Amino acid sequence: MKIIGVIPARYKSSRFPGKPLADICGKPMIWWVYNEAKKVKEFSDVIVATESQIVVDECDKYGIKVMLTSDEHPTGTDRVAEVAQKVSADYYVIIMGDEPLITSDDMRRLVAKIETDVTADAVMLTERFEYPVDVVNTTTIKLALNNKGDLIFMSRMPIPFPKAMVGYSYFKNVGCYALKKDALDFYLRTAPGKIEQAEEIELLRLLENHKKVSTVEINSSSMAVDTQKDLERVRKILGNMHKWGGVTLNGKKWRSFAHSMRSIYSAEVCA
Repeated sequence: MKIIGVIPARYKSSRFPGKPLADICGKPMIWWVYNEAKKVKEFSDVIVATESQIVVDECDKYGIKVMLTSDEHPTGTDRVAEVAQKVSADYYVIIMGDEPLITSDDMRRLVAKIETDVTADAVMLTERFEYPVDVVNTTTIKLALNNKGDLIFMSRMPIPFPKAMVGYSYFKNVGCYALKKDALDFYLRTAPGKIEQAEEIELLRLLENHKKVSTVEINSSSMAVDTQKDLERVRKILGNMHKWGGVTLNGKKWRSFAHSMRSIYSAEVCA
């Protein structure tokens, strides 16, 4: 089975222009994501996909494999689909270029699910929400899962609504998911449905067309960098990790440290 990791990195981000090259402890954000993905021995290759020659030049400087793609792609999945037309594989693992805290261990858990759940058209990482304020934040995507961990629905609104039960654990998506080649081809040739257009969540295209999406729950402190405030938090976490013992932490040691660092900044997260 050939599995390729692809990192979509859009330079012209509407909310955060130039985000892939934002400095984190002396290295661009994309460097952190790429180098963590390169630790996954199951990946046959890791490729950054971008619409910007500026990102290409920066990647070349750091020895990062990169592909220049169209600047017309509306989503990261569309950008990866272009890569898939040029680089053949059985599965494409999409690692969002704005999630520099995703670990190689978590990526490996995704790969393990790919290998065991061959009926799934796609597999995605998920984790439980830690802070209630994030559940009502419309920029975070909530997941409804069945008792097997398969994805039923995705929404920017809190789902399910806690009408008759309290204490329900809400799940969010993590910026790392995998698609079979034929599922990616299907995505590319299928027009967005009305629900996808309303929610503006690209993977709803699979659910609206009865494709199976399974999930892998992880205990992570990953977070997407959507604002300058997010970037400052990530800089603190990675900077303190470096001082604490290097940037090669993984497994329980990483999660324990990252969780404690996240707790330190919980007031800021909930502000």
